[in-house]
Order: sequence, then structure tokens, then C-alpha cells
Amino acid sequence: MCAILGRAHEFFLALKKAGFSDELIQEVINSKDNAMAKKMLESLQAKPTMPTIQAATSILSETISSCIVLTTMVDKFIAKDNFVVDTSKKAKVKISYLGDNFINWFLEKTEEPFPGSTVWGRNLEKDSVDGPILVELGGQEKAETTLFELFIMMKRQAKGENGRLLTNGYANIFYIRDINGILRAVIVSWHGRGWHVGARSVEYTFPWNAGNRVWSRVPSRNSSDAQTC
Repeated sequence: MCAILGRAHEFFLALKKAGFSDELIQEVINSKDNAMAKKMLESLQAKPTMPTIQAATSILSETISSCIVLTTMVDKFIAKDNFVVDTSKKAKVKISYLGDNFINWFLEKTEEPFPGSTVWGRNLEKDSVDGPILVELGGQEKAETTLFELFIMMKRQAKGENGRLLTNGYANIFYIRDINGILRAVIVSWHGRGWHVGARSVEYTFPWNAGNRVWSRVPSRNSSDAQTC
């Protein structure tokens, strides 16, 4: 019985995704004649499926801010030596919170010496999950940044000063690979006494709010005004 109910539920969801109305689906469910259900199923099988993720050019604004990350770093960047919860006057970057996901996925990560780069920040113009954002940025490889780039930008605003990173409570979103090489969304936001640093899966179904800022190495059309961090 459970298996039958499960298949019926899957059939119902498939019809909903295909665009059939609730009224028509209910009519099929109440009907003793299987001819209508068979006809709808044939229509469903013939109907081309839409891609799960579609690029939407209106998700991100044009460049709001940019940052040339210059460095003379010759040693490896060790995450746990830099991402430290410390809001004292001696802290090189005031960090008041590290989320469990960030600790588990990133704190043991070490990155190779880095030659420098330019990262670009654009605001989300409407709520969105990560998938469409990554599509608009050109895919995971183009969207990817590093912990070092993120930390350099945090260091420029170590005490929550105004700058390229948002400090108004909204999230700064970076796409960075974790210790297992999996691309994650790393979230940085300023809250009163220090930076909050967290991470989540790019498959997470809860959308980012409009007004958050996405950072990547992908320039937009008006990206000729990059300045050193």
C-alpha cells in the first residue's frame, strides 16, 4: 500500500511540474476510468522537461565594487592560523563567530602561495538559490575564489570599517572549495563586534536575500574600474 501511495504521489508531483492544473489532476484522481490518466501520462512523457537550473541575467547587478588582491605571499595560507575567533584589540581581523560548517569544511584547509587576482562584487537583485547564480557567473570554476582572497578583504575592514565588503548585516558570498575539493558558499557578514563566517552547500534550497553581495573573479560589462584593496 505504501508503495502504491508513493507512486501516486510521484505521479501527482510530475503532473504539477508539467503544468497541469490542480482541478484537472483531482478529476483524474476521482475518475474510475483510467483513460484520462493514461492520456495525461502520455502527454507528460512527450512533454520536454525544463532544465532544473536556468540562467537568469537579471539575478545579479552590474559591478557594485571591485578589489585587486595584491600579495607578496610566499608561504602557504593556513586557514586555522587566520580564521580565529578574537574580538580583542590585538586581533588582526575581528571575528566573533565561526559556523560549524565552516569549521568542519574549511578550518583545516591550506592553500598554496597566491600570485594575486581581481575579484568583483555584485548585488543580488532578487532572491535566489546558488544554482542560478553559479550559472550566471559561468559555472563553478569561473565563480570560484579562495580563502586567502576572502581573508585579505576582511583584513582591509578588520574592525568593520566601511569598504568593499558589506558591513550592514547583509551577507558577502564567496564560492570556495573545501578541504575535500567541494565548492561551497562561504558567508561573511559583520555583526556589531566582529565578522561572522559561515558556510553552506550550494545545493541548499533556501534562497539568498536580494541585497546580499556575490564575489567572484568574473567581471561584468562595466568592470574597468578595479582598485587595489
